Amino acid sequence: MKYVGYKRIVTDSSFVTYNAKYQAQRCEDHPLRSLCFKAKGDRIIEVNHQLEAYKQKARELLTFPKGIKHRGRRGIEPEAVFGQMKFNKAYKRFRHFGIDKVRMNFTFFAIALNIAKMCKKLTTKEIRSLIASFRDAFLSIFSLYERLIMPKSNFTLKNAA
Repeated sequence: MKYVGYKRIVTDSSFVTYNAKYQAQRCEDHPLRSLCFKAKGDRIIEVNHQLEAYKQKARELLTFPKGIKHRGRRGIEPEAVFGQMKFNKAYKRFRHFGIDKVRMNFTFFAIALNIAKMCKKLTTKEIRSLIASFRDAFLSIFSLYERLIMPKSNFTLKNAA
């Protein structure tokens, strides 16, 4: 196959990939060409070499003894949580970019998941008590903000006329 160029692809999330394009040669005279494909020119395939390198590295890491041990524990440790995230909660991709934003995004989701699990186990009286605790904590933080930060700022509320 002959290298004929590359194709630049930009995903919806602005990630840029480059696929190398290769073209088959001397395919016109082949007697079974019509069974192979129906295009007019020679067959062109695209290969993402960077993706293939990532896959090869992952394959190597998973086939070493440490990787085999890790795979053995995989089914019982995190898979249930990720399965719930993907299928029960329809959360299939992160909405932000950068490791800090992804970590924050996942942390909020994990907190929400844990609160939902906790609420399933609580009675109605316990849930009301928990809501009251959250409300009291929010009100105390807001009053602290009003007393400490608001007087220092030049921000004033104007009455609507």
